[in-house]
Amino acid sequence: MPGSRRGGATSLAHAAQGFWELKDLASFRAGLPSQLRGLLDCEVTSYNEIGPGPQDVFIAADPPQMPELLNGALEIFGTLVRQNPLAAHYVRTGDTRALRLSDFISARKLHALDLYDLVYRHLATEYQLAFTVPAAGQMIGVTVSRSSRDFTDRELALFEALRGIVVSAYHSLHDRARLDVLLRGLEEVDEGLSVVVLVEASSVLVAAHGRAELVLREISRDQATIDALSGWARLQHQRLGIAETLTLASPAGALEARYVRGSPGNLDALALRLLPSRQAPVLRVLGLTARQADVLYLLWQGHANAQIALALAISEHTVRHHLEDIYKRLGVSSRAAAAQQATRVLVG
Repeated sequence: MPGSRRGGATSLAHAAQGFWELKDLASFRAGLPSQLRGLLDCEVTSYNEIGPGPQDVFIAADPPQMPELLNGALEIFGTLVRQNPLAAHYVRTGDTRALRLSDFISARKLHALDLYDLVYRHLATEYQLAFTVPAAGQMIGVTVSRSSRDFTDRELALFEALRGIVVSAYHSLHDRARLDVLLRGLEEVDEGLSVVVLVEASSVLVAAHGRAELVLREISRDQATIDALSGWARLQHQRLGIAETLTLASPAGALEARYVRGSPGNLDALALRLLPSRQAPVLRVLGLTARQADVLYLLWQGHANAQIALALAISEHTVRHHLEDIYKRLGVSSRAAAAQQATRVLVG
């Protein structure tokens, strides 16, 4: 077949065998670009994990030195990558199919992009095929590029057929890596340390389970808190030798994060817990139990039942039960009246 190294069926069978022989997510990321080069004639192949921030970028490529060829421009790439019409199309539509760059933009308009001037021009990227691997919290793009001639319809069809193999292999290996680091994270879970958050290769934070998703959502209500947590996790992921425990303020109270390293090249994790307030025990002078004091303190701070449940790792039903007991103990019948009683103790 012109433009490919093997016949289509033979190429796909060879690629599928190669992917399923990969043992873990690290070898998948590192090995995918060379597998792509064996499938299609091209000059550059890459596997890209792109998060929401310009620093949230991971690239594995063939030739392997391609990231170094960017000469420190990874952050520029992370900033400009959505100028690529294929990436913009995915962000706009969620379409993960294999697509050809030339079907979206002319050479003249491509050359006018900052992305081309600062990145693609240095990699001799004039023509590109790409598809997207669905993933939480980030955009995963798989690309093949060359400089002298466009990709044919047959090559596009072959790349599209490969997509299903790559997506299945990625999710299988990612689930395995997720389970491994989740178990490591749960080993760090002591009393009150309630959730595990994955740290992807791009340093993007992704909830490892349902409760972690709720905690991340609550933390993200305050941009400064989530930025501080993400920045610290990024430095940890880069193994810069900083302290592996972080304490910072969050909308639901003080937050403690502990960094958990997975097997090399796979996923890392954060073990998170919301720390009890030092002021809450003071409320026990009202005749409350320790847990009732925690609930009343969070109510006094203005948190809804769902937020109180999240902070204390209990159900909303249990929060309502505690509130009923608190009202009886205080001789009140509303949240506002209970908060007034708490203010008298906490503020004077």
